[in-house]
Amino acid sequence: MTAPARGTTGTAVAPVVWMQCLMLAALVIGEIGGFGVVSLIAAALAVAATVMQWPRLLPQARLFFALAAAGAGAVVVLAPQAIPQLRIALLQGVGFGALMMVLGLLRQPVRRAAITRAAAEYLLSFGARGRFAAILSGSHFMSLMFNIGIIAMIGDLVHAGKGPEARTDPPRRAVVLAAMRGAALATVWSPIGLGFAIVTAGIPGIPALPFMVLCFGFTLAAMALSALRPMLPAEASGRHSAAPVTTAGQGSPKAVAETLAVSALLLGLAIVLHQWLEVSFTIVSVFLLPVFSFIWLALENRSEHGALAPRLCNALTAMGDLRSESAIFMSANVIGACLSIAVQASPLWGAIQSGGFAGLPVLLACLVIVPLVAACYLPNSIVVVMAVQLLGPTPLGQDHPMALGLTLAVGWAMAIGVSPISAMTLISGAFCAVPPRRIAWGWNVPFVVSVTALAAVAVTLVYLAGW
Repeated sequence: MTAPARGTTGTAVAPVVWMQCLMLAALVIGEIGGFGVVSLIAAALAVAATVMQWPRLLPQARLFFALAAAGAGAVVVLAPQAIPQLRIALLQGVGFGALMMVLGLLRQPVRRAAITRAAAEYLLSFGARGRFAAILSGSHFMSLMFNIGIIAMIGDLVHAGKGPEARTDPPRRAVVLAAMRGAALATVWSPIGLGFAIVTAGIPGIPALPFMVLCFGFTLAAMALSALRPMLPAEASGRHSAAPVTTAGQGSPKAVAETLAVSALLLGLAIVLHQWLEVSFTIVSVFLLPVFSFIWLALENRSEHGALAPRLCNALTAMGDLRSESAIFMSANVIGACLSIAVQASPLWGAIQSGGFAGLPVLLACLVIVPLVAACYLPNSIVVVMAVQLLGPTPLGQDHPMALGLTLAVGWAMAIGVSPISAMTLISGAFCAVPPRRIAWGWNVPFVVSVTALAAVAVTLVYLAGW
């Protein structure tokens, strides 16, 4: 994960931050108002902002940005007839990158709020038998607001006032894994998350709301399975240690209820705006999350009687915390489109279009391939984007959009668990004092296998139902 931006105190805001603000405004206005030129201006600003932050991007982000630029150039020169398809992919990628920016913005006010901290502390106050299930379910729903930040909050509370040895304590490691798995499962259905946004934006015939309900139902089943059978390794299960997990406070069930109510409000507003404005959940989130964050900051500032300007500047600057992830997801969509255009120009495309490769076996294969590729250090976004763009227009995507969507949404979530370079794995590795690859390739494998097996059954039933 990208390191936080320097200079996040005071009232000074870097020029690139103002450029990002202009980009977000142009994107929302262009997409909601149907002004194509304004949307293209947003894309140009997004590219310019990425270039301005080049020295601070992770090497992987630079590589993918360069590959996307090279691929786009090749399409313009070799296949000019595909430029409209490339433009659509670029605008979708800009939307995904913008979503990462506003998620960084949202994390700034909510992660320091007393109510959310009290809610997390209450979840940690459960006894050893119910603690894993409490953290799993609590982090799942709280991640609607926190996204990956919920793992860091739980990790901070678990290790508060403890020495370095706390990071190797099995019960504390189990708590961190519960938070990670709960947050990862939320990406299956959360309309504010990136995986859900990519899937629903790329499959034309998928009904977003029924699909969200379907994914939510599957996630509840997956969480129940994980709560009953955590499948934790000995070094992170607490079976050989009776050390209790303690926090600086005790929290309260009222704080949990209020936090979940705010999460539900955020989700409800996203659904209402999606229906009313008739735009994708990506654009709705890019519009809604900054407004939600600024209202939160204003209310918090009013109750604490502090200076609003520094907090507002810190929140705006936090949009750069996920600059590398933003560049990767924007680039991945363009790379996926370029690869799709290449496939469409090959003889293989005729067989795909005719349905020769369509059917349930392809869905089950995708369910396995996406996590496997992610385990090999390749971002799951490229595989999912390419699968969406290739399979979405085919008979499989047209006749079974829900089955295809569920396959890729679950594949995305499981890829997070086995990828050594996913933000969730990196954060969890840091709090457990182990290399991220041990979590990805060892600790999470039984969890991913069991959820994937459950998903195979669910996808089969959805496919046979004709959805």
